[in-house]
Amino acid sequence: DNMQSLIKQFQGTDIGIIAVGTTPLAYKRELQFVTGVDNIRVSLGFHPQLVKQRENEIDLFLQQLEKARYIGEIGLDFNQDYMDSKMQQLISFQKIVERCAIEGDKVLSIHSVKAAGAVVDILKEARTFQSCKCIFHWFTGKASERKAAVENGAYFSVNSKMLKTKSGQETIRNIPANRILLETDAPFTMKFNSVNDLYNELKNIARGISHIRGEDIVSQIEDNSMSVFNNLCGK
Repeated sequence: DNMQSLIKQFQGTDIGIIAVGTTPLAYKRELQFVTGVDNIRVSLGFHPQLVKQRENEIDLFLQQLEKARYIGEIGLDFNQDYMDSKMQQLISFQKIVERCAIEGDKVLSIHSVKAAGAVVDILKEARTFQSCKCIFHWFTGKASERKAAVENGAYFSVNSKMLKTKSGQETIRNIPANRILLETDAPFTMKFNSVNDLYNELKNIARGISHIRGEDIVSQIEDNSMSVFNNLCGK
């Protein structure tokens, strides 16, 4: 609700934000919101939970994809509530990642609820891992699926909820330090009213990750972020 005022606060700070989208129809308007704010990037999204009712937007997504470097949230959701759109999700996701692989140099934020194995297989087959940076958002998959994602060069973005669950802690302990990134998943996991609130949340997540791993990797996470998001904050 306070998005517009927060956008203004970010200008000139040293925090880089990827504002992850959910529908291609909203993308153009969201770009307008951040005009002139250099350290916020809007991501072109097509959330798998919305594919059923917005299936006709896939062509619009593909039209916009050429000019978008940040792609997400995209992916698959095989939770019971969304299984009736499984085939639609698979078709849309495959089209998206195949195009991303061809164009290259994209950064993808990927949803993979109860579908991590299928996501990894599709990304491998499309060769998207090779030409793009693929980030698994709030990963909840099996150990074997996590291992396959790691072996293919995936990154993992961690939020505060993951610090508190057994599966989240297991993921944090078992992914390479140079593949860890931070996310808030706000406003779904938290609300914040200022840039300072967000900064403190990110700092606390990084410290929490370090505590779980038993090593200080705050500076490593910063390096990872700069490597992946290398055109934010003037870098």
